[in-house]
Amino acid sequence: MGNLLMYEALGERFRTRHPDLAGGLEVPRLPMLHLSVPLSGGRSVALCQMRFAKPYDYTPVWAVMGPELSEPPRIWYGTTDTDILVDVLHARAVAELAGEQEQSPWRWDEPTTGEIVELADDLAFHGVDVLMAVARNRCRAVEADRGTKAEYFGSDHGDFVVVQGQGCLIRFSRKQLSGWSAAVRAEGTGAWQRLDLGVLLLDEPSVVPGVDPGRVDRAKLAELVAGLTRSSHVPTVDGRILGRDSLSAQRSQSAYPSACPTPVERAAWELARMGFADVVPDSTCSRLESETFRIEWWSRSKSMGLGEMQRLFGVAAVEGRRLLVLSESSATRPALAFADQGKAFVFAIDPGNHRPYACNDLAKEVALDSSSWAPARGLVER
Repeated sequence: MGNLLMYEALGERFRTRHPDLAGGLEVPRLPMLHLSVPLSGGRSVALCQMRFAKPYDYTPVWAVMGPELSEPPRIWYGTTDTDILVDVLHARAVAELAGEQEQSPWRWDEPTTGEIVELADDLAFHGVDVLMAVARNRCRAVEADRGTKAEYFGSDHGDFVVVQGQGCLIRFSRKQLSGWSAAVRAEGTGAWQRLDLGVLLLDEPSVVPGVDPGRVDRAKLAELVAGLTRSSHVPTVDGRILGRDSLSAQRSQSAYPSACPTPVERAAWELARMGFADVVPDSTCSRLESETFRIEWWSRSKSMGLGEMQRLFGVAAVEGRRLLVLSESSATRPALAFADQGKAFVFAIDPGNHRPYACNDLAKEVALDSSSWAPARGLVER
């Protein structure tokens, strides 16, 4: 009964906000409760609350489906505002009735127009196959190891678009602390690789991951993205390190140039892949060097505290450099919060494989995504 009342309330809200389709709206109870706007030929567009098949049935989401049921659903988080949900259904139904493409921002599953939606519109104008545009609505249907699931993209992913390249997926992200960044992944692999936006967009090699948003022109960025999607050679940071011209389908673990790297070499390699271009081992491979960063390798068993983080930040500031901490025991929450305020990077070093793992929010933004998701096909184009 509670579900029935919820759908009845949604129906009333739809009729109030969209009287042009109020007369055709239905609230069928079979095979499951949903809102439905009938189309011609026995077809319809529907809004319902659903869960994906096992083992991904733990997240309830709102889904707009139809008229082709074979397509992946367009999904919204379970707490999405009622007005947004009925507007989504209306936009889809109007487009289907008119035989046209949905209007922006609804075509990107977004409730408002913003920087990412405008970029997606620009890319579509250039003929780019935009698979996903994520900003305010953080929930999307993605293909995982065992089928389709709902994925919620946290703040460390930033706002982003994913486009289809030549045998690869390319993602451009705008993040709160680190700015614009880009990554590419060969289809069929789980390894994302960084693109150097400094080189591609500004003709200036980057030594710090991310490009200041104030230096990024959206029209120029759209032209760059369009060009990369048509190119069979996408220049990656990995390729530059390994002396290659384009995207390597190898996973980063197998692409490491040395069979038995020292902890310092391993850390330098992983940081270089993220975009820390001038962080390199010294001649004896005993420590890391950089002109941009003061690098502190924290090897004490006790986590770094706020006082120590502030001291190191001060030393780096006196040297005219930024702070980069590699800790074998991480750091306290106040210390990590201070690091974000000071635009310092903090990574924990895994004692087993000596790889750095992001600790503070800034470091999480520049870490490469190691997950194997891919956008569920059919979300945009029908």
